Parts: sequence; structure tokens; C-alpha cells
Amino acid sequence: MKTKWWERLLVKALAFIMAVTATAAAAMMGFYQMDHYDVIWEQEFNINRSAEVVRLFRRDSDALIYLLSLLPQEQEGQGLSEEARSHKEELMHRYDAHNTNLRWIWLGEDKQVRLDNLGDGEQAPPLSETWSIWLEFDMGWLHLWVDENLPVADEYRQVVNTVLAWRDSREQILLATGFCLAAGVVLAIYLCVTAGRKPGQEGIALNWFHQLPGDVVLVVVGVIGMALAALMAEWVVSLHLLTPLFISVLGLGVAVSLEAALGLSLLITFTVRCKTGTLLCNTLAWKGSVWCWHTVSKLWRTFARAMEALPLIWKTVAGCMGYLLLTMTAPYSFLWLMVTVGAMCYLCCWAYQWKQVRIGTQHIIGGNPEYHIDASRMLPDLRGHADELNNLGQTISAAVDARIRSERFKAELITNVSHDLKTPLTSIINYVDLLKKEDIGNPKAAEYIEVLDRKSQRLKKLTEDLVDASKASTGNLTVNWERLDLRQLADQALGEHRERLEGQRLTVVPTLPEGPVWVEADGRHLWRVLDNLLTNCAKYALEGTRVYMELRRMGDVVVMCVKNISRDPLDLPAQRLMERFVRGDESRTGQGSGLGLSIAQSLTELQRGTFGIEIDGDLFKAVITLPLAL
Repeated sequence: MKTKWWERLLVKALAFIMAVTATAAAAMMGFYQMDHYDVIWEQEFNINRSAEVVRLFRRDSDALIYLLSLLPQEQEGQGLSEEARSHKEELMHRYDAHNTNLRWIWLGEDKQVRLDNLGDGEQAPPLSETWSIWLEFDMGWLHLWVDENLPVADEYRQVVNTVLAWRDSREQILLATGFCLAAGVVLAIYLCVTAGRKPGQEGIALNWFHQLPGDVVLVVVGVIGMALAALMAEWVVSLHLLTPLFISVLGLGVAVSLEAALGLSLLITFTVRCKTGTLLCNTLAWKGSVWCWHTVSKLWRTFARAMEALPLIWKTVAGCMGYLLLTMTAPYSFLWLMVTVGAMCYLCCWAYQWKQVRIGTQHIIGGNPEYHIDASRMLPDLRGHADELNNLGQTISAAVDARIRSERFKAELITNVSHDLKTPLTSIINYVDLLKKEDIGNPKAAEYIEVLDRKSQRLKKLTEDLVDASKASTGNLTVNWERLDLRQLADQALGEHRERLEGQRLTVVPTLPEGPVWVEADGRHLWRVLDNLLTNCAKYALEGTRVYMELRRMGDVVVMCVKNISRDPLDLPAQRLMERFVRGDESRTGQGSGLGLSIAQSLTELQRGTFGIEIDGDLFKAVITLPLAL
């Protein structure tokens, strides 16, 4: 049987009312249990701390204060009116110990009892367990409490019996609260699930309420809800203690019902809007922001295209002229302030992006040509500059790769050719050696054999130097680190070359420290460096001069200097002498290969040191710096 539309509407309306009612009932019972927590849930029940008894205390304290204010007047001889005397007698009778379970005591400022309604032999409890109030005009304190024996059948006994009855049924009250809360949640879920759906119709149907702008609904419901919440807070904090329990709970229930109805309506429309995807788009704020965004985007694109068509210098001139015109026509106006703030933001953005471009340039210049500057969000002119730098970095990277491949090819070529020359060269040296052992009578032939021996040995030395220079420059040599005494090694090198140096009439002047000088290096490579320097001195130093070798500590490094006077003029830059196949003897009549200094530099740098030369006229100075061993 097909359900009619009004029947479905009635079912949802009943579910809505039941959800609101269940929520309000749960709130009322929860408020009731929290307000009487000490009575219902605490193990030790104190009658004088019950909220209902406190309400009676508040009521009776006003009457007692009025009574106590009449007594001093009567004691001082001031006559009371007939009406006041009647009220006094009535109150004295009402609050007599035989007519009420309320006990009270009036203490003066000196803590002495002025008046009470205690019976014979009855003791007052500790004042900390009583309900007290300060009396105006320095009258002292009024303390109230209930006689726990409840001998009189008055309102206090009735309230205490009611409270005890509540205490006995606390489990049932808690169960009812949980049931109402669960029922409210289940009905709210049911309303959210069925919201917007109609039998026999696909999709979600929006009624007039769901079609209203969401932010308007939220503001209206929020204002009403906050007003109700403020009313509930005021009621709970102060007013409920001055009214009977029934009225307090009923007023709270009405306020919670209205709050729950508003909240449930908001939850249902929120659910429906989420189902249809109109939660954000069906708001005045969203529609206004979209319209503003489209308008501003169109204006900005038009302005951006116009500015991109201008050169940078004309853009700067136009911006300065526009700002100057604005400053002259409307100084210190709101528009001037907005333009000034916008210009400052633009300049800050431009400066930040220019900093990024400079950082990228430093990376590319510093040896990282593959560094890429992110120019996707940069200003047009800076974006073009960044793209050019990125292309330059790629070009440099390609050139560096080509240079590395070329250097590697040359090193491999030198190594391979040197190895290929070793085999026939070894055979030539061996055969020359065999010829020298033969008995050859022709003196010319012996002279030719001597020339062959000398040239083959030089070619062997050149081949070895080529291999060593290739390996040293590419870092393919193995370094065996050990702790060496550089002073001892220098002394040994001088002793090894002393005879050859003296043969060239060169005087060695060493300046070495007394104790050992320890360095962390490879002894074989370091010996090769010293050997190359002293060999160059023997080959190229001017005869009859001195060769100076100085060794000293400078902080955490060791510096060794080798100085001599060149035989031939040194008209080349110092850096040029350390290149391969370059000699100070440009005529190339000497015996050197031009690789000694290059090999010495590569071997020194391989041992974490530095190698440099200085030229001052004919003075040649080589400086070796190595880290001092710990």
C-alpha cells in the first residue's frame, strides 16, 4: 500500500517532536541529578547540603533576619508598632524548636551566642557544617541547620523524605536519562537519514528551508540559540535556587526543548545540504566571494597582459608617475593608503624573488650548474631572468660534462699510450744493455750505444712521469696514510741529493726545527714531491748559488719552503709553470719533461695539502703546506 505524502510528513513531525521531547527530558533529568548530586549519588548524605533544603534556608533566613532586626529595637526601648509586634510574635512562634525542625543560632561579632532556638540539652553542630549568612549593620552571623532527627512534621521533614525517596530510585532515574538520550540520538539519526528523500523519487528533494542561504540560517539559528543558552545559564547559575524544583526543571525543559528543536533543524538541513553538495555553494558569502573573485581575476588578467607588453623601464616609469599623481591629488587618503600598502607588498615580493634568483645564481656560479630556480610563481620579468639562468645552468652542466669526458679521455689516452710504449721501450733498453756488454771495437758504435742508452732511459722516465701525472690529476692513486716525521724525511731527501747538488756547485742551507714535525701523509708520495723539487734545483738552479730549505710550524699546519736562483730568466707566470709540459727553459734544451711541478702539486693536494710557487725576478720559491698530525 502506497503511503500518502501527509502520512510521511506526520511521521517525520512526530519523530521530530519525540526527539526534542526525549532530549529535553534527558536534559531535565540530568540537571536534576547534577543539582542533587550530593543527595542522590554521594555515599554519605548530609541533609544540610541538599539543594532543596538550601532553598528553604534561603526563604527562612529572610524571615529570621527580619525577626532579629526587631529585637534590638525592642531591647533599646524603642516601641514597636502593633503590626511589627504581631509579626514578631508570629515569627517567634513559627521558628520555635517545638514547631519546626529548623535550628538557628545568632552569633555576634564577638562569636558569642545572642539568641537561638535550641532545645534543652541540644548542642549546635560545628559551624562549618551549617548554612551561614552575614547580617548587615554589624549584627553578626546567622547559622541555620536541620535537626536530623526531624521531630516535627513540617516542610523540612517532607522535603527530606522526598529527597530520600529520590535517593532510593537513583538507578531508575539514571536508566531513564540514558534511555531518553539514546532515543533522542536514534530519532535524530533517523531524521537525518530520511531527510530530503521521497518514496518513488530518485535524488534529494530540497524544500524551502533547505534552499535558504546556509549562512543566513546559521546566523539566525545561532543568535536564537545563544540567547536561549544565555537564558539557561542565568537560570541554572542563580535563579533556580530561588524557585521551587518543579518550576526550575520545567523552565529548563522548555528552554532545552527550544534549543534542541533549533539544533536538530540545523543538523537536518546540514545533512541535506551535504547530500546535495550545496553546503558551501548555497551561501551568500560563497556566492559573493565567487563573484568578486571572477571580477577581480578578469581585471587582473587584463592589467597583467597590459603590463607584460611594456618593457621593464616603462613599467617602472608608469608606476612611479601613477604613485606621484595619486600622492598629489589625494594625499593620505584611504586610496593612497591602499596603493602604498600594495606597492610595499609588491616591492617586498619582488625583493624576495630577486633574492631567490641571486641564490640560484650563486649556486650555479659556485659549481652546481644543475641547480634549478623555481620560477613558476615569480613575477614575469624575474621569471624570464630565472628561466635564462636555468638554461645557462644546463648549458654549463653540459659543457662541464663534455670537459670531464675530454679530460677523462685524455687521461685514459695517456695511460694507454704509456702502457703501450712500455713493452717496446723495455725491449730497447734490454737490447741496449746487451750491446753494452758485447766487445765492440769500433769507438763510434760504442758512442752510438751510449746515446741510445741515455735517450731510452730518458724516454722511460718520461713515460713513467706521464703515467704518474695522469693518475695524480685524476685521483686514481692510492694513499696509504701514516704518521711521518717531515723533518726526518726532509733531512733524508737532502742527504740523497746532496752529492748531485754539490756537483752543480750548489750550497744547501737547511733550516729545520730541532724536534720531530709529525704529519699525516703517504711517505712514498711525499718523497716523490721532495725528490721532484730537489731534482729541479739540480737541473735549473744557477751554479755557485745556494738552495734554501725551510721547515716551520704555523698553527695547525706545517709549511716547507724550497728556494733557489734560476739559471735562466723566469719570464712565465707562476701558475703557468705548474701546468703540464711547461718548463722554465722555453728552449727545451734541458732534460726535464715539464711534469715535475704538476705531479708535485697533484700529489700534495691528494694528501690534503696545498702546493704553490712564487717568482720574484730569478728567485724561485716552492711552498708546501700540510696539516699537522694530532
